[in-house]
Amino acid sequence: MKEAPDVSQLSIWKAQIEDKFTRLEKCQTEITNLILKDTDAERAFEEDFLSAEKYRDRFSELCAQIQLLSMKETETKEFSEKRKFKLPKIELKKFTGDAKEYLSFWSQFSKIHEDTSIPNEDKMQYLLQAVVPKTKAARVVESFPATAENYPKAIAQ
Repeated sequence: MKEAPDVSQLSIWKAQIEDKFTRLEKCQTEITNLILKDTDAERAFEEDFLSAEKYRDRFSELCAQIQLLSMKETETKEFSEKRKFKLPKIELKKFTGDAKEYLSFWSQFSKIHEDTSIPNEDKMQYLLQAVVPKTKAARVVESFPATAENYPKAIAQ
């Protein structure tokens, strides 16, 4: 099986194609100007124009393919650079309501709070699980019905 080229090779190929396309465009402009000088050259101009359009289309296709391959290469590299091992699950810190514990609790819980992909009703459940039962913090959080609307109110307390 043929290996896919790396990103640097794709960049080189793209630069070469762009250079050739730029030169081709200059030649095309000169050819068009020469054809247009001849008043009876309408058909030749049309054929030349269609031929040039095929080259432009092919150039666009190649640039798109190179970009796609380049993105795939980058994604593959990023994926392979991720951890090769599984980290242990992080236990959610329990909060009693003691001011001394608040910073360490909030530094962990804020990840849940700031995650926009988690709905507020789920955040409320996480908050309920994060407080130690029968403590001041638990009484405050439990005083709000566990709904999405009440999550911001419970957090504000």
